[in-house]
Amino acid sequence: MQHQSKWLIVGTLGGLLGALLGLSTWALKLEENTGLESLFHQRGAIPPPREIVIIALDKRSADQLGLPNESALWPRQLHADLVTKLTTAGVKSITYDMLFKTPRDPLQDRAFADAILAANNVILFEFMKKELATNSASPDMTTTIRRRIQPIPLLVDTAAALAPFPLPRVPLKVSQFWSFAPGAGDAATLPTATLQLYTLDAYDDFLMLLQPLAPQHIATLPATKQELLEQRKLTTLIHQLKRLFANEPTLLEKLTTAAQDSKQTFQNRDQLLALLRIYHKRHSHYLNYYGPPRTITTIPFYQIIQSKNSPEFQAQLANLKDKMIFIGYSAELQWEQKDGFYSVYSREDGLDISGVEIAATATANLLQGRSIQTLSPVAHFTILLLWGALIGMLAIQLSAVRATLAVLLLATGYFFLSLALFSYINLWLPLFIPLLIQAPLILFAGIIWKHLDTVRERRNMHDAFSNYLPKQEIDRLTRNNTPLAPGGELRYATCLYTDAAQYTQLSEQMTPAELGALMNRYYTTIFAPIHRHQGDISDVVGDAAMALWPSNEPSSTLRHAACCAAIDLIDAVERFNLENPAHQLPTRVGMHCGEILLGNVGAVGRFEYRATGDVVNTTSRIEGMNKLFKTRLLVSDDVLNGLDGFQTRPIGTFILAGKSRPISLHEMISLRSNASATQQQLCTQFSAALTLFKSGDWNAAQQAFNTLITTHQDHASHYYHQLCQAYQNTPPPAPWNGTINIIKK
Repeated sequence: MQHQSKWLIVGTLGGLLGALLGLSTWALKLEENTGLESLFHQRGAIPPPREIVIIALDKRSADQLGLPNESALWPRQLHADLVTKLTTAGVKSITYDMLFKTPRDPLQDRAFADAILAANNVILFEFMKKELATNSASPDMTTTIRRRIQPIPLLVDTAAALAPFPLPRVPLKVSQFWSFAPGAGDAATLPTATLQLYTLDAYDDFLMLLQPLAPQHIATLPATKQELLEQRKLTTLIHQLKRLFANEPTLLEKLTTAAQDSKQTFQNRDQLLALLRIYHKRHSHYLNYYGPPRTITTIPFYQIIQSKNSPEFQAQLANLKDKMIFIGYSAELQWEQKDGFYSVYSREDGLDISGVEIAATATANLLQGRSIQTLSPVAHFTILLLWGALIGMLAIQLSAVRATLAVLLLATGYFFLSLALFSYINLWLPLFIPLLIQAPLILFAGIIWKHLDTVRERRNMHDAFSNYLPKQEIDRLTRNNTPLAPGGELRYATCLYTDAAQYTQLSEQMTPAELGALMNRYYTTIFAPIHRHQGDISDVVGDAAMALWPSNEPSSTLRHAACCAAIDLIDAVERFNLENPAHQLPTRVGMHCGEILLGNVGAVGRFEYRATGDVVNTTSRIEGMNKLFKTRLLVSDDVLNGLDGFQTRPIGTFILAGKSRPISLHEMISLRSNASATQQQLCTQFSAALTLFKSGDWNAAQQAFNTLITTHQDHASHYYHQLCQAYQNTPPPAPWNGTINIIKK
């Protein structure tokens, strides 16, 4: 459940971030400049429609005809000849993407106008110019207005229609076109006017389709194609249809459905559908480029003009029958171009696509219904949200390496899916935001979050296991990835062993819950000084505990710390017993040091981390000697070796139960600075009496111990007093060296 909430949080936040970012103007521009361009280049060029041909006013034509490279200066008689030849060849429409705004030679202008009139299918370009207008009443206030700059009146009167074609200029990349120009009163643009003219062959089918669905509008429209062309009503028809479909939104959908009905027979079904597509609600379209500049069939101007001089040119002209012809400036080389627009297919050598080719591409898109389709804002938002959730799930649920590989595979699949949808149904899915922002960002956030969780879990485990294992061992285990196995390391350690008296009686008197609560408080009491002095709790069994101060080599510093811990432990237990008078736990402590084996003890499936070796057993035996002398803290001579600052007294030399080597023991009373005069006197007198005992002077030793019993009520002196009496009656075997053999534990 926790993992689910994490991936849901990471995925939702990443999805929301990407979705909101993806709808921003900045992100949309990046998608257009990177994602869309990548899709075009990965898809590659596609065949353009054969119905569209460009006649290029290029430098090659200027050179062939001996004309200046500036096409605006070419004689208009050449344009008259071009229109006449194209009309004779039977082209469907002729669209000029150049502005004839200045009168030239009157005879040539008239010849050009006559050719246009005879063709009855020529659409001329008009320029929409932005100007700042000053308000006469408020001179400081200016307004931007758009003024139409039309061809010369002679040409306007003969053209089938006039149309603008506004496009953004560099450095903006040309990715869209308008079917109706929003800045020109929603005037039909060149592609729209051209396609409307081209689809007039389907006008009768359109009227027949409209008759049963909206008969009231039939009378307002031109009755025939011929009437429409003769009366120059193409622009009027476009405005009528646009207004009609805007007022009755469902009518266009009904007409389209009826036009697609295979049961009905239409002479020009494809053109009818293309005509209806012109008036879809969406007037801004993304260009579906067919390829690099000049992908659409492009014929140099001079080849049409000189078609009589070449059979090849004549055949080329004959093939233009029923085509839509676009005429405009189109360069073959970068240094020749005078009318270029930066696009997704701008060449590396700097050659941009020409305005006339953009117009031809837009018209081809409308004709085929192949303009690039974008997602609705809701769909865009949903895809990015779900994508973020999916990446978040992978980032949280899988390991870092697997999550990275999964995201890479998923991103690759997403890219190829986007490419397939783009190639086959012209649908543009976002690429930049999901692949270059969302995926790495969410993956990184998920991995970091999981890493922090892992660190937190490891710290929690470390804290939890620190109650069972020494910190150094936990650190070693977390760094070592090898499986646990029996064995350990030889270490030098000071070992402290504790045992609580009266535990057995208390366990009989108290319930398990009460006993458990008492022992928890007790262990809290004795563990505190051990931890405070850098000791590790090695083992806890019932009322007994063992602590270690391990090191790689003998350390007087650690022995000193262990002794301080033992003294503080005894003091802490005294306070504990004062606070719990009904359930006291008098505690005995033994200490020894030496080499131990520290590590795992057990077999597969069950290990305990503990110290093993003679030092451990000896420490337990030393702790048990407290019972014999009624002492609280006994330490071996090895522990005290080289240490100073502690008030101690020698207890004697013993061969402990089950041992063979003698060991000298001392009672540690306190820090020397805290010892009372009585304690110091006891230690001095007891040491002198013990010297007499070790020398074999049993009578003198007995008298000395008897004095200590009288003055100090010392239990250790009582033990030796009895032993001196026994040795007087039965002397120990010779040679005597003062070592006492302990038979019972």
